[in-house]
Amino acid sequence: MRGDERPVLKSMGGISEEFLDQLEAQVGDVAHPIGHNFLKHDLEHLIAKRPRLGQIIQAPIDTLWLNPLAFPRNPYHHLVKHYHDGRLATGHVNDPELDARLVFEVLANQLDAFAKLADVAPDELAAYHYLTTRMERAGGFDAVFSYLRGKCCPSYDEAAAAITRLLDGRACGLRVEQTLRRLSSPQNGWPMAYALSWITVAGGDSVMPPWVRAQFREASLIVRHLRDTSCKDPACNWCSEQNDPVRALERWFGFPSFRAKPVDPEGRPLQERIVDEAMSGNSLLGILPTGTGKSLCYQVPALSRFDKIGALTVVISPLVALMADQVQGMERAGISCSVTINGMMSMPERQDALDKVRMGDAGILIISPEQLRSTSIRSVLAQREVGLWAIDEAHCVSKWGHDFRPDYRYLGRFIREFSEDQPPAPVLCLTATAKPEVVADIIEHFQSKAGVELLPLDGGASRTNLAFEVRPTNKASKLSDVMNVLDALLPAEGRSGAVVYCSSRKETERVAEFLKSQGVDAAHFHAGMSADDKQVVQEQFRVGELRVIAATNAFGMGIDKPDIRLVVHADIPGSLENYLQEAGRAGRDREDAHCVLLFAADDVERQFRLTASSRLARHEIGAILKALRRIDERTKKDRQGRCNFW
Repeated sequence: MRGDERPVLKSMGGISEEFLDQLEAQVGDVAHPIGHNFLKHDLEHLIAKRPRLGQIIQAPIDTLWLNPLAFPRNPYHHLVKHYHDGRLATGHVNDPELDARLVFEVLANQLDAFAKLADVAPDELAAYHYLTTRMERAGGFDAVFSYLRGKCCPSYDEAAAAITRLLDGRACGLRVEQTLRRLSSPQNGWPMAYALSWITVAGGDSVMPPWVRAQFREASLIVRHLRDTSCKDPACNWCSEQNDPVRALERWFGFPSFRAKPVDPEGRPLQERIVDEAMSGNSLLGILPTGTGKSLCYQVPALSRFDKIGALTVVISPLVALMADQVQGMERAGISCSVTINGMMSMPERQDALDKVRMGDAGILIISPEQLRSTSIRSVLAQREVGLWAIDEAHCVSKWGHDFRPDYRYLGRFIREFSEDQPPAPVLCLTATAKPEVVADIIEHFQSKAGVELLPLDGGASRTNLAFEVRPTNKASKLSDVMNVLDALLPAEGRSGAVVYCSSRKETERVAEFLKSQGVDAAHFHAGMSADDKQVVQEQFRVGELRVIAATNAFGMGIDKPDIRLVVHADIPGSLENYLQEAGRAGRDREDAHCVLLFAADDVERQFRLTASSRLARHEIGAILKALRRIDERTKKDRQGRCNFW
């Protein structure tokens, strides 16, 4: 298609020799043929059919290649599709004539954008001029920027000086010098141009287009090298400010330092060590006592990496309540780039969250492992660079863990497959309790399934601000004993709260009703409640409207209430790990808190019975296998019958 009124040259079937003759005649007098996504697609096919076209078409212009430079803040320009889809028009199926007509409009829009850039950032345009003209058949791009700048292509020294000025205060000085030395290779021109374009608008409001990351993989590597790889030089302003964990903590959350305890083997605060390792691109397994700030360990590196390189952190979390609470907690801190996607959301809510991830507005995505089966989740993840995989409650990975969850065992394989032939992004596993066999199982899983080596950092399970106590009780006196503990240990004034853990749903309701009859602001909580009722109870407890929650172990994981002053176990918990998790809900603000276990011998027996009843006996397993065989045989007969019938 010409830019004038001459008729369009079309081929409705295969490309015949006659058609190629006509095409050759049409383009023979055109200085700069233009197209959208045709340098690495249409043009190569045409030259394969008619090699002489390679001599004729020497200075083409591909508008797809120019688009991220012209519109860095909006890579999903309404005329741009993904690298595997050359169509420009949306809502039209296979209309190449309309696509071709739109290319003229695209180029006009791009020239307007570049013209504005020439006025406000001439260094940027000079850099693009040099960088986009390093490869063969670059005459078209040279013509574009020569026309815009009114100058010929700058020399290497001129371009290097312009790039240095552009990156001042935006990248590590040492890394800039290293990168400039690599520009002698023509293959680094376009990747550097895309890296530079993204850096000029960096800050969490843009995303590098997927086709750029697929076709010019070095672009993401250059951004990471310039902004996310610390040179460790104290004199480097960029690395001192942007690649330091304490500075990052203060920037995002306003805290001047990490929690002093627990510490790593060298005596460094474990929170700080974990964040530093994650920010440095290392994979690790962090074991911190409940209430010592595990969430901060992934939030700080996630926010830092999102700001520096635009990468997404995917957080795997086991509970919907935990996901929502993490998002709400960050919103209360003034951070809005965290989203969650779960099965409780409406379709509009889910679509809005997916759009935020795809468009680069989200830096943290919190999902359950089951969501990785979703095609929409897989599709949106493929359009972002994942900079960190954070596995919360990582003991769920281990078959020896007290909360083993089979879908967690898919994580290693998914991460490996998602990464394709590239090294996987760092993996950060976090848990509060992990026995040695659980730690070994988690490490082995990610090593064998994803090829990722986890550095274990164990902060132990000790909480010095918690006072533990065991009191005798019995069935007849248990309710009054719970009330006595609350009277003695829960402050009468203020918004602090208490949790009373019970072994059954029915028991939580009985305890809550008794406490309400005694004038206590109490409610029950268990897995049988609706999502809305759970949300109401959690929020009322968080803000202090409810002082006491009687709950099963469905309550508590990730609840953002730091001033729980008392945890009472009215019944014996199912395991020591469960007890540590549940008791650890108390005193997350590091102020003194109490954990009281009401002990009755009958409760121990009942807990043993509950545990035993949850296990399958040998004869039950055998019956299941026989039933599966019968179903399999019946299915085979049905298939055979249908085949015979047809």
